[in-house]
Amino acid sequence: MNKLQADIKKEIFSWAMTHNLQIIINFHNEQRRLMKNQVSEINEKLKSCNDRHERTELLNKKEIYINTFDSLLRTNTFLMMYSHLEEFLYHVWKSFDKNQAVRKSGSLKRFEGVVSNILNVDLGHDREWNLLMDYEKVRDCLLHANGRVSISRDKKYLEELIKNPRVHLSMKIDRIIISGYFLDSVSKTIERLIKRVEKAANA
Repeated sequence: MNKLQADIKKEIFSWAMTHNLQIIINFHNEQRRLMKNQVSEINEKLKSCNDRHERTELLNKKEIYINTFDSLLRTNTFLMMYSHLEEFLYHVWKSFDKNQAVRKSGSLKRFEGVVSNILNVDLGHDREWNLLMDYEKVRDCLLHANGRVSISRDKKYLEELIKNPRVHLSMKIDRIIISGYFLDSVSKTIERLIKRVEKAANA
């Protein structure tokens, strides 16, 4: 592969990573739109509904759309974003720094040396990388403890994280609640990292 082919491959890779992240965001927005339409339809039915049993069913259905489904959508969108980040870091390692040894553990930290070399920074003091470490704790709790903070191995860490109003996380009946603001922060952090790595790798 000549230099021009290698450069084109890098550009396509970077574009694909940003594009695929946007698809996840678009998926979330489209699902929210569809759920809002369902709620609007239920509200219309409620206006003319006089049957007590049917009305109760409609109200329960509305509650599920507004609370349960919306919460599940935010959680799943976050997990998809996180998986996309892992895929990105794996391909960065394979494409730009495959001679750098990585650990076999599932943590994002296994790519720390790779990203540190490419960006030429100490990631321990890098704000965006530390945000990603926070996201990893949230992800682990969602996957390994079903979002329940009290049985998470990172209980104290998560409790402090949730207390920080700038993180936009909350807890309800011991479970982590993902907000739209949190999702926005996650997507922007990942997008900035993609652009930083792209710029540094092509310098």
